[in-house]
Amino acid sequence: MRMFYPAIACVAAMICAGAIGADVIGTVSAAASRVAPGSVIPQDILLRPNGNREPKMGTPAAPEDTMRLAQVDEEEEVSSTGNPSVAPLKWVGVLRNPTPTTKDPSLYSYCTGQFITPSVVLTAGHCLNDLDTNTVYDLSKQTFILQYQNGVGSHTFKTLCGATSPQWAYPSNLSSMTGPQKAAAQITAHQHDFAMILMDGKSPTGVMPYALDWKGNVSKAVRIGYAIDVLNGEIVQQARGAVFFADEIALFAPQSLPNLAVHWAAITNLTQGVSGGAWISHFSTTEGANKNVMVAVTSFNDPNYPGAVFGAYLTAAEFNPLLTFVSNGCK
Repeated sequence: MRMFYPAIACVAAMICAGAIGADVIGTVSAAASRVAPGSVIPQDILLRPNGNREPKMGTPAAPEDTMRLAQVDEEEEVSSTGNPSVAPLKWVGVLRNPTPTTKDPSLYSYCTGQFITPSVVLTAGHCLNDLDTNTVYDLSKQTFILQYQNGVGSHTFKTLCGATSPQWAYPSNLSSMTGPQKAAAQITAHQHDFAMILMDGKSPTGVMPYALDWKGNVSKAVRIGYAIDVLNGEIVQQARGAVFFADEIALFAPQSLPNLAVHWAAITNLTQGVSGGAWISHFSTTEGANKNVMVAVTSFNDPNYPGAVFGAYLTAAEFNPLLTFVSNGCK
């Protein structure tokens, strides 16, 4: 089935209308710092029930028919700066894609990623192929900065090849669909918003353990990422929260979403730049069996559910063939 896993540099992006979008990718001019994310943020496009595109400008009041998430106890209200010199953040870094424009030729976008094998980084699918903006990033210019902090990192890697899940795609007839049909198709695809990238070297700090098909066994995790809203994305952040599934939010979407996971924390500013950042069960600065297990990566958020972030539920049937394909040089 390898024919379904083309290197992303050769994948044609779908035209989007009424999509969730790459809602947590940050953008910045390279002039803002040496290699760091800065403070230039585009408006985000979020999924609305009627399929309309709406910019995320703060947190709007929830409509009457929208379920609001309950408050968690104080123990869960944790958001703090992480230490990239120790586990699990020593396996994490910033993924950068040049996105030059006529007005700013030094502009680039960035996401969060982490090593899951000595040479493969896991991130969000829209960090390679953004279906909502019809952007396929040039992987020959992509870099991954491990243990990034305050403008520098321990190692900078170049991308050899990468691929998204084959189900990270919109229907070919998306443009002819009604608003509600588009919304349903797009959010269905976001159950598969993850990607893997083969680096030109091996991680000197090790790799992050991960779990597949974990439904029913994980209820809490720490979500990480280089959030632009916190210290301009210069230092990786971490937030503890509850883990459940989108189907448990009765009014979130008209269709069943069994493979769309939700991480919910009390904070609401861990958004821009955290695309692809891991959700880590049994978070610990010490390493050992059953510690620091990644269960998902960040995909998108919705302002009707403050503090909630959505991500693909990783199954062995979908995850392992992609890892094999990328590990073999995307062949």
